[in-house]
Amino acid sequence: MTIKTFALCSASAAALLIAASPAAAQVQPTDPTQTPDKVGAGTSGDVPAVQEGQTTPAPTDDQGGPGQQTAAADEGTTVVVTGIRRSLNSARNIRRNSEQIIDSVVAEDIGKLPDLNTAQTASRIPGVQVYRQGGEAQNVLVRGLPNFTTTYNGREIFTAETRVVALQDFPSSNIAALEVFKTSSAELVEPGLAGLINVRSRRPFDFSDGQIAGSVWALRTRQGKDWAPNFNFLVTKRFDVGSGELGVLANVSRTEMTYLDAEISNTDFLQTFDAVGGRLNSNGGTGTAARFPDVQRLFYRSGNRVRPSGNVAIQYKPTPDVEFYAEGLYQGFRNKIDDRGLNAEFYRNTAASNLLFRDGTNLVRSGTFTLVGTAGVIPVPPNAPNPLDQEGLFSFQGGTYNKTDTYQIAGGTRITRGPWKFNVDIARTKSTFKGSTESLDRRWINPATVTLDTDRPAFTVSGIDLTDPAQQRFAGLFEQNQKSTGDDWQVRGDVQYDFDGSFLKNVQAGVRYATRDAERRFSDRFAGPIAGFTNASTLPLDFEVFNGVNVGGTSEWAAPTYDSIRDNLAILRLLVGFSTSPVPAALIYTASEKNLAGYGQLNLGSDDIDGTVGFRVSRVKTRVNGPIPTGVPEIDEGSKRTVFLPNASIRARVTPEVQLRAAVSKTRTLASFEQLNPGGTLNRPSGNLTVGVPDNPYTVNGGNPLLKPFTSWNGDAAVEYYFAPSSFVSLTGFHRRIKGFIQQSQVDVTDPTLGVVRIIGPVNTGKGRITGFELQGQAFADFSWLPEWARGFGAQANLTYIKAKTQQPTVPGPNAPLSYQPITDQLNGVSKWNYNLVGIYERNGLAARLTYNGRSSFRALYPLRGDDPTYTEIAHPAGRLDLSLNYDINDAFTLFGDWTNITRKKFRQDFTSARNGQPEAEFVRYKRYDESTISAGVRFRFGR
Repeated sequence: MTIKTFALCSASAAALLIAASPAAAQVQPTDPTQTPDKVGAGTSGDVPAVQEGQTTPAPTDDQGGPGQQTAAADEGTTVVVTGIRRSLNSARNIRRNSEQIIDSVVAEDIGKLPDLNTAQTASRIPGVQVYRQGGEAQNVLVRGLPNFTTTYNGREIFTAETRVVALQDFPSSNIAALEVFKTSSAELVEPGLAGLINVRSRRPFDFSDGQIAGSVWALRTRQGKDWAPNFNFLVTKRFDVGSGELGVLANVSRTEMTYLDAEISNTDFLQTFDAVGGRLNSNGGTGTAARFPDVQRLFYRSGNRVRPSGNVAIQYKPTPDVEFYAEGLYQGFRNKIDDRGLNAEFYRNTAASNLLFRDGTNLVRSGTFTLVGTAGVIPVPPNAPNPLDQEGLFSFQGGTYNKTDTYQIAGGTRITRGPWKFNVDIARTKSTFKGSTESLDRRWINPATVTLDTDRPAFTVSGIDLTDPAQQRFAGLFEQNQKSTGDDWQVRGDVQYDFDGSFLKNVQAGVRYATRDAERRFSDRFAGPIAGFTNASTLPLDFEVFNGVNVGGTSEWAAPTYDSIRDNLAILRLLVGFSTSPVPAALIYTASEKNLAGYGQLNLGSDDIDGTVGFRVSRVKTRVNGPIPTGVPEIDEGSKRTVFLPNASIRARVTPEVQLRAAVSKTRTLASFEQLNPGGTLNRPSGNLTVGVPDNPYTVNGGNPLLKPFTSWNGDAAVEYYFAPSSFVSLTGFHRRIKGFIQQSQVDVTDPTLGVVRIIGPVNTGKGRITGFELQGQAFADFSWLPEWARGFGAQANLTYIKAKTQQPTVPGPNAPLSYQPITDQLNGVSKWNYNLVGIYERNGLAARLTYNGRSSFRALYPLRGDDPTYTEIAHPAGRLDLSLNYDINDAFTLFGDWTNITRKKFRQDFTSARNGQPEAEFVRYKRYDESTISAGVRFRFGR
């Protein structure tokens, strides 16, 4: 984190604290005895306290219901709680009224979250980090870790064979709130080490009567250069049915984006060329060899992504004390990926000149290279030494289609009988992922001159016509076919007994049973043309000149179109000797899991202090089988593990505005099915070196069926100051002590036939720890001495510091046992600093939000390479500036527009290498230019 960034965050936090003092004097203090004992389960008011799987309500503000006006106590000013302020007020009160530490983002209106998808929305929450790629946020981390549970309206949800759902698959227009539970309590579905993320949808009893609402907008990607239509539509109605009430709701949406990311890279393998044979002249460098990345690559990650989604909900209350409900969710994902790459391969038969070196080193900064072609080469039979492999200019064109369909249906009842509250819920989830990848390889026939720049990085090709398909030859077809499925049943029952006028508020107990099945199938294949030399212009394909983002070098070349590849697969397969059918997807593993859990919890408290003490007992049987039995009963029959998970929390209201919190809990995180896969893939070393030796071993990539779940003791403490109806500041510290954290490792063994074999897969590490803090605040300019228009200004800021470390495995020699280093290394993918700065203005129908999101550098990769022990990749994320604008034409219609990634700063990743005992060198691994989007549309709402 730079000094400038730290100063900016500190100044923003200071501004919020300064604003707090005068604003606090203008607001009537809140009576803490009027806040709910615990966060409720729904939004219709008359519902039991939180039971397992239930979610938080849309809370009211301190002085009244959502949207009401709050009268200031001293100055007589009026604070209007609407729009953006309403959503911030709701999120503030979710945190304030819950005994757990919950941070959230609440939609201020139908389809009005300020982001394209829910993963991007999550990045606005303190302690949440995301990785951005392909025009959207993805790979969500909570406090630096991916090990969290995802729920939808409190029920566990997942995609195919995974344990979580991709948050980016939830269009932000379809959700009411996103809630991140930082601490655990017994009634929740078991959170992972990082916590629990709940996506809350709207329900009919959220509305006063009936409403028809939605939005229609067009989205343009600046690099993809394409417009796409998007929409969201909701209809809901409440009906009087006899002495009771019935509510129905339906919500559908469709989002689409044609995206393009541009990435220019040096490969991670440093080639060392001696000055022999005229292949490379090391003139000017120190030593006898020149070192530089052996390949430079221009890669365009592009495609068209569509997400259809819909949910329905029915609520029926025959009496005020009885409710029946049913819900359904459909979530779709369609991705046509037409990614492409252009590689300059300097390690082939290359001549070099005009080399410039870094001062005092043999590290090449720039130079001119001649990459040979194959013009006039006589075709050779398959499996013979092939001079066609010598060309140094290579390209691929992808034609991938990925598809996911996820369904969840659920129903249940909530009953209140005096002090007793009962809840029964049943849910069924089914998810299927299918992926089909086609990639067409080509090489250029004629020699090419390439200028290399390793610092930028960039390369420029001259001497040939890259836009002419006739100067390319067909080099092969790569295919991949995969399918993953997952389904489950979830059943739970909860009971609560409330005490009247006692320090013991209530007793909760419940049981949950879930059964889960999953399957993974995957195959791939590659072959070159059986006819040897085949000119690309003779293929039954349509070529177009692709002109991507200019990254400073070559950016145009002729490539076959996505549709022509997919439409002519049968002919292309015959050209490489395949059958006309797709490669069959082979079984990788099947998995089954049964989870029986029970909990008990006491909720205690008075007006000034309350708390929770509870425990959860969970017994899980997990079985993951490969296509061939192992003969080991513990693997083939599965493992049974029981764990006791206690929790305790306390909240003290020091004053009506200030409260303190502390919480401690133990969590258990299960390994993924892929990590438990007992099978593996044997890979033969490539090249002409001796195989089966330490420098060139066979490798086996797979899972580890003997993995154990890892556990963590978690402690959190917070101080919170609520100084105005929509304003607060808080500081939260957290600490995690981990045992058995799962991460990739490798070990070398000696096989009597194959020689040295390097086994690469997940292992349980030793101890680890995560420590950090979160500082956040928000405030509005509610000052009586300001003119009315100026009181629309507001600000948010949050800053998170994370120090996450675990024991890294060593790289043992052949047959040596696995061992671990001291706890010294930051976990991969974890930034120490993460922050958000938000400027807000809302007045006279205009609402604007300008958001800057940033994170510090992080270690992206630390592979265990026997010949390169210092190899490390460090990522330098680019800050992101987003703008959201809304203007209310009237009560029914709103115009809106959004602009994401305004500054379009580059994402950079560097690497260091000391391969084969060479001095350590550092190069840019790659620079990526991420997509930016502009959207505009209209939002409408009729009813209430």
